[in-house]
Amino acid sequence: MARNKKKRYLNMKRLNSVDWYRFRDLATKLIEFKAKISRSPIRAENWEEVIYAVLLYMEYEVTWEPTSHAKGVDLKVKINGEILRISAKGGKVTDNQKLTLSSYRLTRFGTLPKMLEFLNKNATELDIYLVCAREEEQDSVRYHIFRILPNVLVPDKALNPDNWEENDQGWKLKADVGFEANIVKKMSNQLWYSIPLEFSHLERLTVIKISKKDIGSTLVEILKALDKKKWQIRESLESYDS
Repeated sequence: MARNKKKRYLNMKRLNSVDWYRFRDLATKLIEFKAKISRSPIRAENWEEVIYAVLLYMEYEVTWEPTSHAKGVDLKVKINGEILRISAKGGKVTDNQKLTLSSYRLTRFGTLPKMLEFLNKNATELDIYLVCAREEEQDSVRYHIFRILPNVLVPDKALNPDNWEENDQGWKLKADVGFEANIVKKMSNQLWYSIPLEFSHLERLTVIKISKKDIGSTLVEILKALDKKKWQIRESLESYDS
């Protein structure tokens, strides 16, 4: 018990070493920029890149392997000699104001107890989930940025196999833990969460609203600017030759 308390203290110490207000402001700028230079939604892979660029700009030592398919840690940040381990996740905010997150495919573990054992172990090897969740509106898209501590998603009740009910689709968490969790068989036993936005352990850093008319709008402007620059260079060269 004492060891767990010490570990939680060290985890919070590493988390509190990050200026999250500055992180929020810089991430907002990058997401607004990315939305204007691409028609594609910002998903987990793009979000990893945003986190990497922001923390690097904040002058932290960041390790990120964009082509890695390793489970769990996506980015490592060295702060005062300590390593902060981050998992970047994409998600969706539904019409009923819930955060939908997909997690690991658990087929390889075979039984429910072994699946839960893996989830518990994995949570101890992470310090924070950073989530970028997309919400569709009629004329705009909203990106919600959340922080979630890994142990929050694997509370003691969720680690007890008796608190899960099996059916044809998979397993459903029966215990009241403040959110819903399902393991879906037809999706390789993938774990899915449905978390109310008012859930007390879900910390929203910010919400970024992008007008749909602005999404990808800069792409054509970039081409126009490049084309204009090309003609300016040509005219300059012709003037020099003459």
